[in-house]
Amino acid sequence: MSPWEIMLAAAEAPKAPNLWGALGCAMAYAAALLAALDAFADILLARGGVGSAFGPAHGLKFGGKLAAAGITVVSAAVVLALDSNWFAFTALSVVFVVVIASAVLMMRRTARNGRVQAENAPQ
Repeated sequence: MSPWEIMLAAAEAPKAPNLWGALGCAMAYAAALLAALDAFADILLARGGVGSAFGPAHGLKFGGKLAAAGITVVSAAVVLALDSNWFAFTALSVVFVVVIASAVLMMRRTARNGRVQAENAPQ
């Protein structure tokens, strides 16, 4: 058997998804999700308490965490796509988008309720 035939046979053989790679990507998605939710919690805490103010440092911290989460999710998604592990790619991406979207909605609702309470507060 020639080397060309061996390479051709290896290229044609279907590959099973790399489960260890999928586990590593799932951990990366989880870490990115935790970082994004922590960033949202920092924003809510900075806007919330008495005497707290949202300054440039909070904005930089928030942006840095979201950027790191975005880079992590995109790189993990690329690894899963290159491995042709479409089930893990789809499941993890959907969960990430749903959780982040619900956190954004909750954050917007909290900000709106805070404005309404501030407008109705006795002076």
